[in-house]
Amino acid sequence: MTVEAADYVIAGGGSAGCALASRLSEDPKCRVVLLEAGGPGDGFMVKMPSGSYKLLGKPRADWMYMTEPDPSLGGRRVMWTAGKMLGGGSAINGMMYIRGSRHDYDGYEQDLGCEGWGWNNVLTYFKRSEGFDGPPSQSHSTDGPLGVALPRKIHPLSYTFIDACADIGLRRVEDYCGGDVDGAFMAFVTQRGGQRSSAARAFLEAAMKRPNLTVITGALVDKVLIEDGRATGVQFIHEGAVKTVAARREVVITASAIASPTILLRSGIGPRAELEALGIEVKVDAPDVGKNLQEHASVQTSVIVDVPTVNTRMGPLHLAKGVVQYLLTRTGIMTATPVESMAFIRSKPGLDKPDVKLQFGPMAFDPKTRGPFKKPGIVVYTNVSKPRSRGEIRIRSANPADAPVIDHRLLGDPEDMATMIRGLKEVDRILHAPSFAKHFKGRIAPEALPKTDEEWADMIRARAGIGYHPVGTCRMGGDANSVVDPRLRVRGVVGLRVADASVLPIMPSANTNAPAIMVGEKAADLIREDAA
Repeated sequence: MTVEAADYVIAGGGSAGCALASRLSEDPKCRVVLLEAGGPGDGFMVKMPSGSYKLLGKPRADWMYMTEPDPSLGGRRVMWTAGKMLGGGSAINGMMYIRGSRHDYDGYEQDLGCEGWGWNNVLTYFKRSEGFDGPPSQSHSTDGPLGVALPRKIHPLSYTFIDACADIGLRRVEDYCGGDVDGAFMAFVTQRGGQRSSAARAFLEAAMKRPNLTVITGALVDKVLIEDGRATGVQFIHEGAVKTVAARREVVITASAIASPTILLRSGIGPRAELEALGIEVKVDAPDVGKNLQEHASVQTSVIVDVPTVNTRMGPLHLAKGVVQYLLTRTGIMTATPVESMAFIRSKPGLDKPDVKLQFGPMAFDPKTRGPFKKPGIVVYTNVSKPRSRGEIRIRSANPADAPVIDHRLLGDPEDMATMIRGLKEVDRILHAPSFAKHFKGRIAPEALPKTDEEWADMIRARAGIGYHPVGTCRMGGDANSVVDPRLRVRGVVGLRVADASVLPIMPSANTNAPAIMVGEKAADLIREDAA
């Protein structure tokens, strides 16, 4: 069955795909089709910020990808959560809004040949999407569709954490959205009026009223159709039937760092030996497709404190009151976010840039029951900011319903483990700095501080999870081996691009929702320029 042809077919309705579909459909002469495997991405639990706790780990809202056994984690398999609805991860994530460092993007341009991706260029696209709940400035815009604001209620210990960072010599960063993340700061979130501002709500809610934009949910993309070296359309599964939609101009894959390489592989774009082993006709021998996978390993430090925190207000009565307050005023516990303040630190003297990212939240979970801890507690999430460890995405078969192979060594590079150990020691130093020490009343996780680096490494291998920030599997670069060129065109195929976090060649110093949206915004301009 063939769906009516479009000028542009977009495969994947996550953060980048929603932005791209909205921008391309602004031109009434262009017909756009957006395909999304999940559902519509609306409903009460999506709009209410704390509703994500009820969506994570649910098959209708979460892809719940499982990794292969990871030797760097003692052979553990880890679930990689990914949003399965319009808006993708932005519909179920922690709502952190952070762009990264000026050095990240200048490095893409200067060191990796990604012309046009320096900080001054990408800042235009970060601002284009942003509807900042504050005064406009050189680094903020107030008229974009994506709600960006401080949390509606900030716990006092989030400010105390910043004070403690200052105690040990960290800078207080006034505006981290200007490309300076070197220090500690309060974190903005993607909320508008106390509700989650997912990419679907921000970019598609109004755009879907346009007659030239068709959004098809429940559409599992199989592959890109390629004839004589040109992408001509997309084949997908919808309501149990195989369907196709032709693309008059271009196909753009925006299905995430996990799913985008699998679409290329099923389309015959990837390592020749791997494709031939699965009986897939090779269209382009592209060895780097699916390689270069990067993710933030995340380790939690939780301690007991002497003031009430969110986890002590999660009983039935508190939650009932919270729902009423949210319905009436869009405030209270139901607008809470898992992280309220952040810091980028140097794990050892002499580094020219921070190498560890810390995220502070006024909530603690019991490591044994995984439910809310009974006593007041806080958490600090520790990540190696720009991990050296690499993995890859492969496909098991040509069947799009088969889960991908996520083969990663989350802490496979010895320097990542060493940096994580140093970073966790710095966390303990911050929590014992004068500003925070007076609130420190005991440990939750780890229960006891490791005594040697070997004990630290064992603890990390046993407890590390993910940061929900995969990137790099359709690497952009100026070199011939990169999957896409700096205009996001897939090398070897005309009329085909990838435009999501998979193109980022190196992890930015950031959570990746805002960078993914930026990629979608920039892709729209690149596509329009090339069509002119």
